Amino acid sequence: MGIAFSPVSKAAASDRYMPRGIGGGGAMSGLSFSPVSKLWFVGTDMGTLFRSTDEGKFWQAISHKEIQFDSDLSKSSGVGFSADAKVVFFARGGKNPKRSLDAGIHWQPITVPLEKEEFVRYWAADFSDKNLIFCATNQGLIRSTDGGGTWKRVSGLSGDSTGTVVLQGTVFHATTKVIFTSKNKGKGFDAWHAPEGRGIRGFSAGMDEKAMTLAYIDNDGSSACKWVKYVDDTNAKQKEDTIADCGFVWVMTVPAAKGFEAAPSFTRQDKDAGRFIRMAENDSQTIYITGGNWARQYGNKVWVSQNAGKTWALRLHLYDWDTRPYQPWPREKLEYSAVGLDVGWDDGVYPSFVVNPKNSSQAGGSGYYFVHVTSDAGKTWKAPFTQFADKGEREKGKAWKSVGLEVTSVQKLKFHPKNPKLAYAGMADLGGLVSEDGGESWRISKAKYNTNYDYAFDPAEVDTVYAASGSIHDFPLGNNSIIDGAAGGIFKSKDRGRSWTRITPDNKEWTTQFLSVAYDSHRKVIYGGTRGRGIGRSTDGGKNWQYFNDGFPESGKIIPQIEVDPTNGNIYALLTGDAQTYSNQKQTGIYVLNQSEGAKKWKLLRGKIHLPKGVAAGTQPWWFPSAFAVDYSESTRNVLWLTDIESKGSWLASGVWKSTDGGENWVRLKQFTHPTMVTIDRKNPDRVYISGLYRVDGSWGEGGAIYTTDGGLTWKKNENIPLLANLDGTVLDPNKPGQLFYLFFGGGMFYGPQPK
Repeated sequence: MGIAFSPVSKAAASDRYMPRGIGGGGAMSGLSFSPVSKLWFVGTDMGTLFRSTDEGKFWQAISHKEIQFDSDLSKSSGVGFSADAKVVFFARGGKNPKRSLDAGIHWQPITVPLEKEEFVRYWAADFSDKNLIFCATNQGLIRSTDGGGTWKRVSGLSGDSTGTVVLQGTVFHATTKVIFTSKNKGKGFDAWHAPEGRGIRGFSAGMDEKAMTLAYIDNDGSSACKWVKYVDDTNAKQKEDTIADCGFVWVMTVPAAKGFEAAPSFTRQDKDAGRFIRMAENDSQTIYITGGNWARQYGNKVWVSQNAGKTWALRLHLYDWDTRPYQPWPREKLEYSAVGLDVGWDDGVYPSFVVNPKNSSQAGGSGYYFVHVTSDAGKTWKAPFTQFADKGEREKGKAWKSVGLEVTSVQKLKFHPKNPKLAYAGMADLGGLVSEDGGESWRISKAKYNTNYDYAFDPAEVDTVYAASGSIHDFPLGNNSIIDGAAGGIFKSKDRGRSWTRITPDNKEWTTQFLSVAYDSHRKVIYGGTRGRGIGRSTDGGKNWQYFNDGFPESGKIIPQIEVDPTNGNIYALLTGDAQTYSNQKQTGIYVLNQSEGAKKWKLLRGKIHLPKGVAAGTQPWWFPSAFAVDYSESTRNVLWLTDIESKGSWLASGVWKSTDGGENWVRLKQFTHPTMVTIDRKNPDRVYISGLYRVDGSWGEGGAIYTTDGGLTWKKNENIPLLANLDGTVLDPNKPGQLFYLFFGGGMFYGPQPK
């Protein structure tokens, strides 16, 4: 059996909106453990800093109004702590530092004198003095003696910081070339040790009643990692990267009584190390080292010495490339997760690795899929980003629950029309998720490619589901919105996503990225929307397929959304712009195949588009429509909604559009820079939700979780959700009236009440 995991306490969550999903699966960094409380932090490259007050049992996303994480993980250091449990520090991307006085809930800017090209590497503190804090940068060291209120640069120090430790009032600070010491709490430093002919890639130290130990990693990668030269399945670039991110470990241990007076005398260990060397400040014996950006996924190795470097034990190797077949770390030592079991263990290096400064048994690392932590010096490791929610052993295909650390992107969420407890979420990287209890727990279900973009159902077959799958995630963001040669297809499952069969042909013509899928149960026809080839359809259950594009333009046939009228089976499809050439701008919009009237071709529902006030005359609208909705409660189907993304210089000309006459006239109701989804409440069609991305700091765009309760006459924004900048979509819960799911780019799902 695996390691026991403490159940999540929902009482620990103070937000109105609770996370939903399986946890993990995306890039994380900045893992941080407080030495004076149970406070932990970790960030994601999608922009969110997460906070736990119970050592990782439950996580809360900190509001984007307060602080965000940065996508550049090389400059995204962790949270800094002080002797005061409520005072913490953070600098997004190493810039614009902030301080929190309530353990990370609210944040205020602080004035740290950073130079133009200077950024924060990490924070250090004297945990016996709540006033003494250090901000270590790529150019020097900055010091505060009033708990972070004011800061002053330490003179005489320059160069990139590689480690700072306070041992019983004496400060050790290392750069890439020199180890410095200070006996006046960092007011002034003296050069103490400059290794001859080698640099310092990382430095740490610890001291107890027996001894003081200092340790560092040098930059002699060509010797320390020479093993990579003989690995025959590694290319030249991987070998170069390994050597560049490698060095030998050097250790100096002296009796505690002589510690601060001893001359520097380091001994090189016969041990290679990569990115991190870590110690607790109150333990002279325990040293952790990790691999680096190494070949064969050796970078996720963790070694531990508990005798000050004399011997080393390999305590974690997430996925062993030296065995055939490859094997993950044994389950009696590692708590398995859905991401590892269902997707894979390929997390090659740690963007962050930490040891609790006051507890050498507690350590952990974050990666590009996982966070793993130990409380027994590496003998066993937990996965504090997920909770097992099934019976028996942790195995592939089992169900899991969120503990709040949702860092992946949800593209779509759909419920089966006959069994609303059965839900399918389209996910980037993970493929997709399936829930059979209305969204409480989930299992991974990947059709084949990176992302399940969309789902469709046959109401008569509750176990059957169709999926549109593509190899490139995050449409329509950035370069992911252009036409290219990405792979994909339409897949069918007859067992609720446990297994999938490709139903589009597996050839050059049809192995293309699909973004949308729909099933016309009236005529038993499957439709699939592609990223450049228009719409394919099958009239015989998927055995044969033909492209059906009569009525569409010749070029730029990207179809991100297809919907079926539940009453008559008419098909609506969205043609969006080709963000590379914009060849189809005059023909974008909602198309309908009016089968109830015998139509054989697509008709564009785009009459006159009335430019909003303040937009320059001659501005071309609808360069990049992103979503639409049809009001099916209204019998004539005359009420249509459409959103478009600001593109091609159409400044302030995008947003939320509405037609009340079947597309003859369109009026913009709300400016919105990057909308991604429009959702009509079918029980009250005047209530409409618009979802989209924007920058909370006001530097770019208008967006977020906006909604109207009067058909678009007035608008409100729900700012009670923490991930304000990353909203991808809004889906109403068919099981509980008044509740909804918010879908996020890089933030999973949140569940809670419809805003008033």
